[in-house]
Amino acid sequence: MEYWLLGSLTFVFGYLTCATFYFLRSARVSVVLMRSSHVIYLSSLMKAVETLVYAREIMREHMLRSEKTSAEISTFEYRFEQDVSHLRHRSVEILQSLHPEPFRNMIKFEDWNGAMEYLSQHKTAALKFWERE
Repeated sequence: MEYWLLGSLTFVFGYLTCATFYFLRSARVSVVLMRSSHVIYLSSLMKAVETLVYAREIMREHMLRSEKTSAEISTFEYRFEQDVSHLRHRSVEILQSLHPEPFRNMIKFEDWNGAMEYLSQHKTAALKFWERE
């Protein structure tokens, strides 16, 4: 009778130990996935901003060739800078709002500059993601 009880207790202890380690491993994988998604999101935004800046240069060149006034060109550049600034601000704000309250402390940045510092710390992961083979 004692062996049956000892076997049952060993089984329960083994099951709980396995479940605990599985939970901890799953939590670690979730944290890694969340941080990786932040890096991919920020690097995608960085590429979008780079493309927008390139488009601005093309548009400026077109406006100069079509002999637009300097007021029109400066208005275009001012509106462009406002749009890019809005994109930067809203992108970080939306990323933070999409995380439930318990996971918000995982976001290591509060604004665009902090996000770019975070991305520069993890630039090897971002470059590895965008690498073409």
